[in-house]
Amino acid sequence: MSFLAPRRIVRLIAGRQGLSALAALVVMAVAYGMRDNRRGPATLVSSAGPTQGSPATSPATLEPLEAGLPIPADRPPRGWTHLVSKSIPKLETGDLDTVSQQAHVIASRVRPVIAAELESADGEPGSRWRLVRVGMGLCAPAAAEGEDVVVTASKVEGTRGGWTTKERLILTAMAYETSKATLVAATPTFALVKTPVNSLVGGSHRKLDSYHAILVDPRTGALRTLVWQVPDDAGSARPGSATIPARLMDAPVFSCPMDVHATKLPGNIPVAWSFAIRGLPPGIDIAIPASLMESLGRPDPDGTAASRLEYGLAALLP
Repeated sequence: MSFLAPRRIVRLIAGRQGLSALAALVVMAVAYGMRDNRRGPATLVSSAGPTQGSPATSPATLEPLEAGLPIPADRPPRGWTHLVSKSIPKLETGDLDTVSQQAHVIASRVRPVIAAELESADGEPGSRWRLVRVGMGLCAPAAAEGEDVVVTASKVEGTRGGWTTKERLILTAMAYETSKATLVAATPTFALVKTPVNSLVGGSHRKLDSYHAILVDPRTGALRTLVWQVPDDAGSARPGSATIPARLMDAPVFSCPMDVHATKLPGNIPVAWSFAIRGLPPGIDIAIPASLMESLGRPDPDGTAASRLEYGLAALLP
């Protein structure tokens, strides 16, 4: 079923208050999908982890977070070693007067989340720490104070309060969008995940590709994350630009300011809404040479291009 179907259903039920448009929040969710595009057509990645090569040489994998996993404040869920990113959407600018207070509440309830599992590889040649897997999904405030819990379209157990039909429809649409994220490059200490987002660019809402580069220092186990965005129809870099503006995240949990745009009929009557993130997560600005991204999307059977990209990105970090 196409994404249009759930959006139509939400519109029919939510009506004029703009709750239906909150389904558009799905396109800003930073991360959430389970496709591995490194070898041929995209396929679902199982939770079994690497299956090729020794543990020290197997590249990281991408998988969904299990529903019901608690996420304590700024710490990772059980079974994972790192919380990479948890964004809390907040409607802040634009046509705020066209959406209801309930829309504001729903916007901040469903939160995109990324986790990672690292393991020590003492005794293995060449590397002491490696990135085993990256987990992605959605979470919501848990019944337990100060915690979130991973949710899916069909499982919301452990969350705080009930879910209305409108909220469940929006969650379903957001969960559908998680499948659009792809693992485009990976090594034993690196993963690059691409997700579709709707972003505020020059006062307009535009569809972009958002990249999360997760880099692990094999000597210390330190994990750092670079984030950037490029137009989805422009390959891996902005046309005519020698560099790509990126952000080195300085904290895994952050508020994600959103912009609201209402399409209106004559008489100032809003009939449709678009939601877009207003920028990159907080952190340190990094300029990535566009030439580093030239290999993205090309076959890389032996992982050489992924390793070259990893080293190039790591060299940019302070």
